[in-house]
Amino acid sequence: MATRTKKNRPPTRRKEVWMRVKDGGQIRRWRKQKHFSQRELAYLVRRTQSTIYLIETGKLTSITEDLGVAIAARLDVPWEDLFDAHEIEVVPRVAHASRSSSHPISA
Repeated sequence: MATRTKKNRPPTRRKEVWMRVKDGGQIRRWRKQKHFSQRELAYLVRRTQSTIYLIETGKLTSITEDLGVAIAARLDVPWEDLFDAHEIEVVPRVAHASRSSSHPISA
């Protein structure tokens, strides 16, 4: 029987959609208009209060699509008013093993 060699394939590329925060202050104003604290909004979108703080202060400028849509939905605002969507191409890293796990490391 002939042995089959595994061909090295290039990593699969995929695209992800991220949201760029237009104005963190606007998100803060909408949140206050809905009478949500940062903690309450964070709970509703399943994130931490510090994440909401970072978005509102402009320290976190790109967020995942699901978070952007969730924030907009909870604030009852079209997501396009709060965020710009942009695609990025993601290439997964390939892990290279420098040592085989079956060989113990000598001390």
